[in-house]
This record gives sequence, structure tokens and C-alpha cells, in this order.
Amino acid sequence: MTSDATRRPPKPVAAAIVFYALFAAAMLIFALGIAIAGGGWLALLGLVTLLPGSVALGLWQGNRGARVVAIAFGFPSIVVSIVMILLLAVPKSSRAWFTPDEVDGRFIDEDGDEEDEERMAGRG
Repeated sequence: MTSDATRRPPKPVAAAIVFYALFAAAMLIFALGIAIAGGGWLALLGLVTLLPGSVALGLWQGNRGARVVAIAFGFPSIVVSIVMILLLAVPKSSRAWFTPDEVDGRFIDEDGDEEDEERMAGRG
């Protein structure tokens, strides 16, 4: 695979990213509508869009914490939680997206070195 293909998330993760990005966009449009209508302090609801937006970004980057938040964020709606579990935890490609690259117990360095010193030291 080329380096571009390995940098793109798998399709189930991309579907979860689209879900959270659309959710953030809908919330932002709603907040802008309130601001235009003269809602004043209610327009601060636009700040709430930071959570689903940051979850979408974290999923794109392969952040394991974002995967946990994406599943837990849908907790009030059981259906959303089940869908996120099916998209982010069940497929092998999704699980691989959120785990560090290892070869024979050693981490692969994206710079081409023998080992990734940052990940081995727990900093990356």
C-alpha cells in the first residue's frame, strides 16, 4: 500500500466521521439560526459543536480516546451507541486503525528508522 492509502481511515471509521461531522454541522447551523433570530446567549450553544467536531477529528487521526468518546457520546441513544460499536469496535480494519503499528513486537517508525522511539517511550 502507498503511504496515502495507509493514512486514510477505513470505510467504517469514515462513516462514523461523517456522522459526527454532520452532527456538528447541524448543531452549528442551529446555533447560527438562534444568533440571527436574536437569541443572544443561546447562541453559545454553538460551542457545544466542539465536542462532535473534535470527535470527528480524533477519529480521522486514529485517536483511541476519540473512539471511546464516540461510543460513549451516543449513550443516551442506544441505537447510536450500537451503531458506533458496530462501526468502530467490530470490524478488523477499524480496530487496526486505532492500534499502533507493530512488527515482531517493535513499533514501526513512519520516518523509516528501525524503531519508533516516541511510541516505545510512550510519548506518541
